[in-house]
Amino acid sequence: MTDQILSALSRGVVPWRKPWKGREFLPCNAASKRIYAGVNLFTLGLAPFSDHRWLTVRQANELGGHVRKGERGSLVVFWKILGPSAEDKDSKRTIPLLRHFIVFNVEQIEGVSIEPLAQSQPVARIETADAVVESMPSPPRLAVHATSAFYRPSDDLVAMPRIESFQSADSYYATLFHELSHATGHPSRLNRPGVAQTTHFGSEDYSREELVAELASAFVCAEIGLDNSLIADSASYISGWLVALKRDPKAIVLAATQARRAADYILARHATPEPSAPP
Repeated sequence: MTDQILSALSRGVVPWRKPWKGREFLPCNAASKRIYAGVNLFTLGLAPFSDHRWLTVRQANELGGHVRKGERGSLVVFWKILGPSAEDKDSKRTIPLLRHFIVFNVEQIEGVSIEPLAQSQPVARIETADAVVESMPSPPRLAVHATSAFYRPSDDLVAMPRIESFQSADSYYATLFHELSHATGHPSRLNRPGVAQTTHFGSEDYSREELVAELASAFVCAEIGLDNSLIADSASYISGWLVALKRDPKAIVLAATQARRAADYILARHATPEPSAPP
């Protein structure tokens, strides 16, 4: 379970930061309607499904359905503290109880009659933003039906959920520009250290690169007139990385400079490679 979260973080996907609303309801059990709690919210939220509802094999069978052959389940855990028994009510001893279950998303199950999810309202595209994306020099590959947003340098791929999954067109493009900003660091473009070399979640290079991408996205959004209130959300996200950057007083200046270059690259303005190492 922890591996799922670490794997997501290692590819730049932060499970608790999702501006889209593909899972506008929290993960819950389709039979009991109970919402899963704790770490289960993260692990089930990382699963590649648009439906937020889950069932055990037994529940699926009781509802007249079955899990499709070859489907893999997801682990959920449940724990609580048991107090003293009735026979030992004067004791202060407590016992932790840990149980685990394997659940399957309703999209993995056949034969069960479940009310369909409400359809997302259409989100209008923004022509000026699309024009910027289309004119970006030597763009990365773009996958637009993913379940999360991330950039993967190994195959130069930007993954994005559908625009209809976002709360607004502005938030969609702000997220897209964030991921495209990462892509500008590829060796074939600006060759930025935080992207061109392997980095680890929480490292200074990783933190600086996240800051670069957030600032570059804000620069591009401001340039084409997208809702500036999104920048406040970005600022609160950036603050989480600043702890690692405080050790280097020049880090913010360098990040802002690199972000400006990234934004200019996306906007097709005199893109030049980054130096191989900070000055």
